[in-house]
Amino acid sequence: MSQFMSEDSVKANITFREMLRRLWPYNKRHLGLLTLVGLSVVILSIASRVLPTLIGYGIDHGILKNDRHVLIQVAIAYLLVRLIYTSCEFIFVYYFQVFGNRILYYIREDLILHVQRLPVQYFNKNPAGRIFTRLTNDIANLGELFSDSLVNVISQGFVIISIVIAMALISIKLMAATLFFAPLFIWLSYLLSEKIRLILRESKKRLSTMNSYVTENISGIKIVQLYNRVDKNHGRFSQLAGHYSETLLKSIRAYASMQPIMNFFNAVTISISLYYGGFLAHEDAIAIGSLVAFLIHTQDIVPPLREILEQFQQLQNSLTSAERVFQLFDEVEETTRAESSFEIKSGKISIRNLTFQYESHLPNVLTKINLEINPGQSIAIVGRTGSGKTTLISLLQRFYPAPAQSIFIDSVAIESLDMQTLRRHIGVVQQENFIFHSTVRENVSLGDSKISEDMVVKACERVGYLQLLQQTGRNLDSVVEERGANLSVGERQLIAFARILAFQPEILILDEATANVDSATEKLIQSATREVTAGRTSILIAHRLSTIADCDKIVVMDQGQIIETGTHEELMANQNAYFYLASAGVKSIFTLDSVDGTAVP
Repeated sequence: MSQFMSEDSVKANITFREMLRRLWPYNKRHLGLLTLVGLSVVILSIASRVLPTLIGYGIDHGILKNDRHVLIQVAIAYLLVRLIYTSCEFIFVYYFQVFGNRILYYIREDLILHVQRLPVQYFNKNPAGRIFTRLTNDIANLGELFSDSLVNVISQGFVIISIVIAMALISIKLMAATLFFAPLFIWLSYLLSEKIRLILRESKKRLSTMNSYVTENISGIKIVQLYNRVDKNHGRFSQLAGHYSETLLKSIRAYASMQPIMNFFNAVTISISLYYGGFLAHEDAIAIGSLVAFLIHTQDIVPPLREILEQFQQLQNSLTSAERVFQLFDEVEETTRAESSFEIKSGKISIRNLTFQYESHLPNVLTKINLEINPGQSIAIVGRTGSGKTTLISLLQRFYPAPAQSIFIDSVAIESLDMQTLRRHIGVVQQENFIFHSTVRENVSLGDSKISEDMVVKACERVGYLQLLQQTGRNLDSVVEERGANLSVGERQLIAFARILAFQPEILILDEATANVDSATEKLIQSATREVTAGRTSILIAHRLSTIADCDKIVVMDQGQIIETGTHEELMANQNAYFYLASAGVKSIFTLDSVDGTAVP
């Protein structure tokens, strides 16, 4: 369990003040609403204290003096003040939540955009379930600041301040005596609130871990069912859920401890007010009506304080969520912009003495790679799993930062190119291509307004997918389920190829594009491949000899190094690694076991 928890540690320890500072750029977009809310709180607090004062005044000057006219005036004034109080309460609650919803919209919008700009390394190190938790649960909990928790804490805080002022205006001595033990109770409540905050932070970690585990199992549900892992995985989930439940129970126990403290504080304040207030009234130091008003103030001070403490748990919950949201905001985005405005034209690729490792403490994945790919040339990269093929093309797309001055496109180092410009000129078809829940048309154009209807149609025609759709009674507006669940593997590949033809990049990368397709579909893809690679710089990572043989150059890699380069005929004539591989008679997928040329089907 400890290893799972360490994966989701929160580096920040954000305070309430720091959270408000981080939220200020969003808050200042609606200063008008914020000002309206603030004024309503002030008026609300004043009105709440005028009401007991009117009652005390009515007792002293109306009831005790038998002045009916005063009682009528007090009754009318009470009704008007109550109306003002109710109106301000509505303005505060409604417009504060309107304000909060707009702030959450901005935060959610910025966070989603920020996450999509994070480097690939971040997604490699963080499970999808953890990221999803921060984008949903933590944002929702942060939203509680603008609904119940912060609304009540702010409004009741102002009420408490107004009560203390009203009590002091009646009798400073009586106020001081009544609130003598208040600092002690506040200190005890503070200690409990800090304990609750630590527990809630731990519960967030465990919830994130549980969500990550569930997401992973749903994504791999076929493997889970195929290998009868349902009961085993359910047991693991029960363990994670149990740990999460235990943490929540701790927070409940800590929160429940606040209630006895507040109840005892209520009894102490009222007892002191009754005793000492009665003594002052007996000495004619305070009027009876004023004493009644003071007792109402005293009784009124506990409910808002209890309300604050009740909402404090949710406030702490929001605070721990804010820590996680702002930590995600603090993750460094990819550097997409560059000073150079250079546009890729020919697609010439030069790799010079490239050595790369993912982390400084890890061994090299690529060592002294030197490779020239001329404009319009097609090369195949072959080698066993782990030889560095995928890493090489990932560096070309700048998913990972390559060493400076090691990869060039059109004689310009890629680190000086604008990243969006670079990727716009590189098209990729992978072994497993992501298909969105939309239509065929949207999956080909990806919603790009520059891709016309005619371009989509022609792209699908050229890969043979339009004909396939028509044969099965479908069209470009046919719905595609999430991840292409209602499509065959071959159809998903054809859509990916159609994307390439629609976007027309100068550089094409085919990463095991024909690895999982049947022979009939492979023929369609190979036909489309020959058409799309003509006159375009192309890199093919493939294991099928039928795909490799037509390339202008074949690069054989092993253990992060290039061990052979040449055409199919040249490499066969050399009778080294590639020769043994091809002459082994392998017609489909193969890997290179070692530099001695042993082929493993």
